[in-house]
Amino acid sequence: MTSFERFLINLDTWSAGALLRIGLGLCILPVFRLLSGGDDRIVVVLAMFLALLLALRLVPAVCRRVLPFSREAKDLWFKRRNLGKRYDSYQWQKLFWMGLGMLPYALISPGLGRGEIMLLAICTIGGGAGLLLWRRTGQLSVGAATAKATKLPPAAVASTPP
Repeated sequence: MTSFERFLINLDTWSAGALLRIGLGLCILPVFRLLSGGDDRIVVVLAMFLALLLALRLVPAVCRRVLPFSREAKDLWFKRRNLGKRYDSYQWQKLFWMGLGMLPYALISPGLGRGEIMLLAICTIGGGAGLLLWRRTGQLSVGAATAKATKLPPAAVASTPP
């Protein structure tokens, strides 16, 4: 596995994944407001969010298919996708970090629309519940779960501290 592949794989471990999703959350509300032209309807914000979630799934899938990644990296990503299929909480916990990233914008914004409030609530409350349920599975992180599932040496996959 190349160092670039290791870098990409480690982007989905606890600290790096959380920071990336917080950064994404920081951008979501202002970008959605710009794209919607200030339209305050819940349906518009939720449709844009669903489109974002779809893009977050499709872009990596296309990259995995088009770019020449090693078999080891592809197997690792396959196991992580299966982990997500097995535990809904694994996917929902990611929303928590996006919601956490939306909070600073919500605090300094002159006023959030109903759609923005709904999205923030879904991400923080639903994601927080997912995070708690994911912790209850006994798998402290995707890194630990991936290392266990793939039998990689601990240095190959970063894991979450307890």
